[in-house]
Amino acid sequence: MKTSTLIWTAAAVMLLSGCAQKSLYSWGGYDDMLYRQYKDPAQAAEMRTKLEAHVAQLEQNKQKAPPGVYAEIGTLYLQSNNKAKSLTYYEKERDAWPESRALMTAMINNLSRSSSSTATAPAPAP
Repeated sequence: MKTSTLIWTAAAVMLLSGCAQKSLYSWGGYDDMLYRQYKDPAQAAEMRTKLEAHVAQLEQNKQKAPPGVYAEIGTLYLQSNNKAKSLTYYEKERDAWPESRALMTAMINNLSRSSSSTATAPAPAP
């Protein structure tokens, strides 16, 4: 009887300690912001500002930004037609996360090509 009590106590302690794990990355409320922005796209600029502030704080503390956050900020800049800033964040994502190198490189190349083609394209006829 004493052994079963000890086993149940040990199982309960392990179960509860498993729930108290610290997250590997500091997300800064990213999931809540993303949900609110999907429900109300007008909040995209606010989300971008908050994410940038969070990433700046992480970088200042020499911590790594979570995967995909640089790309998310870059996409938010792209949606607001700021291709230069978008490229900067896509490059940060590519450099920080080797797993995303192929995708980010393709996006950077496509964005660079579209930027250069619009810069050299002739003006439409009146």
